[in-house]
Amino acid sequence: MPRRESPLDQGDEPLLRFAGDLRALRERAGTPPYRQLALRAHCSAASLSVAAGGRRLPSLAVTRAYVQACGGDVREWQLRWQLLAADLAADSAARRRAQETGRAPYPGAVAFEAADADRYFGREAVLDQLVARLAERRLVALVGASGVGKSSLVRAGLMARIGVGPSRVPVALLTPGERPMAAYAVAMAHLGHGTGESRQADPVLVVDQAEELRTRCRSAAERDRFLGVLAAAAGGDPGVRCRVVLVLRSDQEALPAGHPVLAAACRDARLVVGPPQPEELRRAITEPALRVGCTVEGALLAVLISAAAQQPGALPLVSAALLETWRRRSGNALTLAGFQATGGFEGALARSAESVYEGLGPADRARAKAVFLRLSGGPAPGDGGEGAPRPVERAEFDDPGVPPVLERLVGARLVVLDRQSVELAHHALPYAWPRLRDWLAEGPELLGEHRRLTEAARRWVAAAGDPELLYRGARLQLVRRQVAGGELAPARVERAFLAAAVRAAAADRRRVRRQSLTVATLVGAGGALLTLAGGSRMRRALRG
Repeated sequence: MPRRESPLDQGDEPLLRFAGDLRALRERAGTPPYRQLALRAHCSAASLSVAAGGRRLPSLAVTRAYVQACGGDVREWQLRWQLLAADLAADSAARRRAQETGRAPYPGAVAFEAADADRYFGREAVLDQLVARLAERRLVALVGASGVGKSSLVRAGLMARIGVGPSRVPVALLTPGERPMAAYAVAMAHLGHGTGESRQADPVLVVDQAEELRTRCRSAAERDRFLGVLAAAAGGDPGVRCRVVLVLRSDQEALPAGHPVLAAACRDARLVVGPPQPEELRRAITEPALRVGCTVEGALLAVLISAAAQQPGALPLVSAALLETWRRRSGNALTLAGFQATGGFEGALARSAESVYEGLGPADRARAKAVFLRLSGGPAPGDGGEGAPRPVERAEFDDPGVPPVLERLVGARLVVLDRQSVELAHHALPYAWPRLRDWLAEGPELLGEHRRLTEAARRWVAAAGDPELLYRGARLQLVRRQVAGGELAPARVERAFLAAAVRAAAADRRRVRRQSLTVATLVGAGGALLTLAGGSRMRRALRG
């Protein structure tokens, strides 16, 4: 006889309940030995036994194999696994954060979560607007550039405000990822918990980082299904009993355009989140410290507010710098000296940029280098020879491999994407990151050449392809050699400009050849006539 399973630990934790239900499923199947289950499931007996042990969450593949071998509903168990995995991951992250930061008043470079509501300050005004608008509308589109704090606003602001207290509203959050409909099913299952309660308001579904529908989801059909569900919610479909907050990066604001109801709802209930104002920054910096009995030195506060005001995506960097400064506090004071001891903004920037770059493959490293060089600027007409970071049009990044790299850089808070432009999140990056500093020092004249090419291509397009604006002669040959040697990486409009210049140069050469042939023909014909004329005179002279 097979030996009996060890009893589960005592308790009512979700992982123990999951394991107990797996054991109950096996009992209903006649309690087959694990060796027999292994043959049915094409999985090792040891893995199946551990799955029902209650000590750790089995993999999804092992769970599916166990359930299928016992004749259970695989889809139902897959959803249960996803819910449990999400809960365990959140608990683990909270424990790691508690161990790492103790009672730290700042979360670092990551977004604030609902559990961080007691240290989330500065955005009360826009949060009030969001709550009021959600009370009036079934769908609200929260729009802003990357790095302005949209995720923190909905997590530590909205979810904490409406999801707690006696009048709490059920609220769930999802990020679409690669499979938005699977994420939607998990979120709706969370909203379905406690359906026996009497509700005064519809539950709320927060779709954070909705741009992932384009940047990560590869299935157009699944993307369309997901947007269709949101459109049904926005239109008041009774089958979708929830209100929706759609958090969108501003460069992807046109995402719902294919669904008229959804597009109209986003347009009519659109709330734009901009960079924080100085007073908002002051509260975001000082209030969390006060909550744990600390103060922020005035000199440090002035430096942080001044630096953040000059950077388009500075909030995560400010929070990361504050966390490191808190760890180096002097007594209960966060000081400028402590901030400088961490390397300041420049040190945090360099560490973040180098970490992301090292995590890329060789091809993506080359693309990242081209992106950083283009965003860092080079001498351009009118610059007086001085280059500086500047916003760059999205059209300049049309290499098919560049968008995924841009998303990695956005995720690391190094680059900011807006509707039509891309720019460095921190203008200090070109001198703070040694690697980028070295790239810029390799060939400032090459950077200037690239910037001049970009400007020339723009003028050519603006003039409807005026051939008089094309490169010619030595300038064209120089740029063609630089492109062929990989020194310049032209964008689509620049490639079109160069191709038109090459065609024009070829046409010039053909025209010159034709003119030369015509001249040669005329000269030859003239010589023949002279010869004939001379011969005629000689014959007349001989006859005379």
